[in-house]
Amino acid sequence: MAVGITDLAHSLRKNSAASTAAISLSHGQHLVCAALGYKSLTAFQAAQNAEQEPQSLDGVPHVVADYDLLVERAAELKFPHSQTELRKLMDAAFAERLPRTKLHSSYDGLAAEFHDLVQHAVFSDDRVNDEMANANANYDGVDEVYLENDLEPDKATIEQPYTETMPVQVTLGLDLERPYSGHQIKCQAAVTTVRLGRRCFEAPEVEVLSAVLDQDWGDDDEDSAPVKTKAEALAEELGISVAEAEELADAEPMELTGHSGESFSGYEFDFTRYASPKLAAKLMKKRGSLQLRVGPSFYDGVRNADFPN
Repeated sequence: MAVGITDLAHSLRKNSAASTAAISLSHGQHLVCAALGYKSLTAFQAAQNAEQEPQSLDGVPHVVADYDLLVERAAELKFPHSQTELRKLMDAAFAERLPRTKLHSSYDGLAAEFHDLVQHAVFSDDRVNDEMANANANYDGVDEVYLENDLEPDKATIEQPYTETMPVQVTLGLDLERPYSGHQIKCQAAVTTVRLGRRCFEAPEVEVLSAVLDQDWGDDDEDSAPVKTKAEALAEELGISVAEAEELADAEPMELTGHSGESFSGYEFDFTRYASPKLAAKLMKKRGSLQLRVGPSFYDGVRNADFPN
């Protein structure tokens, strides 16, 4: 059965009975429309008539809620609910009426969800699996699937889907009992986002354009020592001197993983407790932050503190 604004408003009205103040069905309709980016039911219906919004919401996989407009509209309607309470009521309405729709609080949250979906699609691709079969390294699974670009699904418009083509690297675990034949698969993937409405999105369409096992990876440097210290690597990333970066070298990074906890996209350093006041001021002026995010290959070629022992 088709699910629309009124169905969500019914849930909002029912659940609001136990909240700060009851919400009528008509006011609930306005609040649901606000969460979808519109200030009134009339405006949303006009967008539907112009085919700028889906005719029903039950087939929409992803919605990015406009919580700012929701709070603004609730205030205009003189509701006393806090922002937190309004969000909980709206989240509950979507969970009850649209359990298959994922409700996101921001476009960054949508991009993170799409990132995980793209990783899974690449890992599941037949060509990628064929290349994995050619390697010696799939005995303990995939170490990481790394997207070299950030996804930007909000660039899609209702009139024009947005396609991003990007390099993707699949790194496999090494099987030391077998001759080395490569453990990195270089891929190119096209990710297309279809926007169904102002805040409604399809799931990303992922096409793996190519997948090739890199059999020469690391051969040139197989017998060479790591080429730089951690301080030198940090200096390159931050654009500071090596002497300054020495202050930060003891900082241990946090591994960045997806929502599932299975994907790995890099590291995040926090230099708050390590930078001197002078260096902290310099970094804040230069970068606006004492945090640094780097890709998963950051430690490639970085020698540890015990080198050469």
